[in-house]
Amino acid sequence: MISESAIEEVIGHYENDEKAYIQTLANIMETQPALLAFIGQESIDILLEEEKDILWYIVLIIYAAIEKSDFIIPQLSDKLVSENEEKNWTLFQEQPKGTFRDRVTVFFDGYDQEDLLAFVEDTLELDDASPMTSVGREVIFITAKSIIDTLLPS
Repeated sequence: MISESAIEEVIGHYENDEKAYIQTLANIMETQPALLAFIGQESIDILLEEEKDILWYIVLIIYAAIEKSDFIIPQLSDKLVSENEEKNWTLFQEQPKGTFRDRVTVFFDGYDQEDLLAFVEDTLELDDASPMTSVGREVIFITAKSIIDTLLPS
């Protein structure tokens, strides 16, 4: 399991070093073409530019926290990422209408990477200054969850 302290350490590192953030993001894009293609798919086009930036931030923190925790990150497969996404959307859509938090609770039940998922959920919290739309929030959450599932299969 990726710990909350590893996630917080990675966040602190990149908040204080924009050059490292940009370099790591470029490295991810270069070494993981399936991830780049997945995030570049047309379903992501509905996101606002600010939401796309938030998605890339989340992906970078997930990726770096996994590396920091000494897990070997596999070369992602388009097929596996898409299968995980489909499974996650199905589960999300099966949830009764309610608040976002209520609808995503099901993803936490017995999940090995609860701290990573909590980081995603917390990052997507809405406040008055948030550029996040409700649809963008759902898309980013399911996208991030699918990426975690693919990088760290349980």
